[in-house]
Amino acid sequence: MGTNYPDDTIAALSTPYGEGGIAIVRISGPDALEAASRLYESPSGRRGAKFAHHKALYGRAVDPKDGSYIDEAIFLPMLSPRSYTTEDVVEIQCHGGMTCVAGILGALFRTGVRQALPGEFTRRAFLGGRIDLIQAEAVMDVIEAKSDESLSMAMDQLEGKYSRELEDFKKRIVEAAALIEAPIDYPDEDLYLEDSKEAMDRLMTLRMEARRMLELSSGGRLYREGARAALIGKPNTGKSSVLNMLLGEDRAIVSDTAGTTRDTVEDYCVMEGIAIRLCDTAGIRDAECSVERLGIERSREAAAGSDLVITVLDSSSDASEEDLAVLSLASAGGRPFIALLNKSDLPPKFPEEVLKGMNCRAVRVSAKTGEGRMELEEAIASRLKGMFRASSTSRFIASQRHREALSQIESNLGEAVEAAAAGMPGDVCSVPLRSAIRALEALTGESYDEDILDSVFSKFCIGK
Repeated sequence: MGTNYPDDTIAALSTPYGEGGIAIVRISGPDALEAASRLYESPSGRRGAKFAHHKALYGRAVDPKDGSYIDEAIFLPMLSPRSYTTEDVVEIQCHGGMTCVAGILGALFRTGVRQALPGEFTRRAFLGGRIDLIQAEAVMDVIEAKSDESLSMAMDQLEGKYSRELEDFKKRIVEAAALIEAPIDYPDEDLYLEDSKEAMDRLMTLRMEARRMLELSSGGRLYREGARAALIGKPNTGKSSVLNMLLGEDRAIVSDTAGTTRDTVEDYCVMEGIAIRLCDTAGIRDAECSVERLGIERSREAAAGSDLVITVLDSSSDASEEDLAVLSLASAGGRPFIALLNKSDLPPKFPEEVLKGMNCRAVRVSAKTGEGRMELEEAIASRLKGMFRASSTSRFIASQRHREALSQIESNLGEAVEAAAAGMPGDVCSVPLRSAIRALEALTGESYDEDILDSVFSKFCIGK
């Protein structure tokens, strides 16, 4: 692990900005206790405090410059190393108004405390050795969890379950490398790699396991971002109304004027425990307006990049050429989709025989009355459950960084297998194994460079 450990003291608001019942200002670093003490005043008017671990002190937060009263507050100290960052930490709980928070932060900054950078508290927890890099990334996955399942997986990751699996995997690669390098280390023992069935079996097993981890890691996007479901259709079929119905709020503008939706509108919902990112798109048709054409192109892109396409049709109208074009787009590649026959509160005209032979499920709803909503939600969830079940096997919310590292590890192990099969000397076979070990160490943060840390923690909010 690197040695660039900070030696200054930082502070930031750790609760959301805005008005609320309580706000928490967190201070961490070698001077955290002194800085907090300079702001503390007891109910009797005594200035300064002698903090004890996890013993809260009630009093006033005052400006150390002139003693002016900022807010009543509770000061909660957590002494090193038994704190979130492993440093001395003091959390000041005050009223949840931005004026109070600004007053406390301003007073701290005037004592020499620095404004924390995004993710800096968690970065210090990592540098202090309390968590590894995968656990640090899981902190944001916990905060951003969009379903009970994604929260459960993120908590497993935060508690180190996946890190332990990777550590065991690394240990087995090290053992395989040692077995392969044995002929080099002990030349008088008459050991030959090409005669070592055990070494080859180990390499093959490790490669298959790395390939399995890589395949399963692609499911991490589902739990990190939610499944993508695009609502597509010609203009005026009620796509925006369906979106609003599923969200239970007026998220998209609804109008009888064709072409009202010019860009994609997205929002999240949860159906049967599945986090879904719904995307309302511009009506697909031949348009002369350049802005509308751009929106239609984005609609096509949204459909192509979705896990599920919901084709919204007007059940009170006959099938048009535009409807058939949209159905063709939805069924491209043979993927399953949902044919949503909207406006079921009106007399039906749309010929359902048009849908025969298509790998779709037809559902009738009325976005106006809400009729059919439960059946639609069940249809959406049933289409997506299979994807989530396959992804949940890994119990790991993989990011792009994780997938790239796993891809490199799988490639390195493949090179080792090929070299061993070709009867190459042990020192040649062990080179890719050592590369795989380094990639694993970078994945968990056992070794790192500052650029990687900057990239990881820049995605965090200030105060975490």
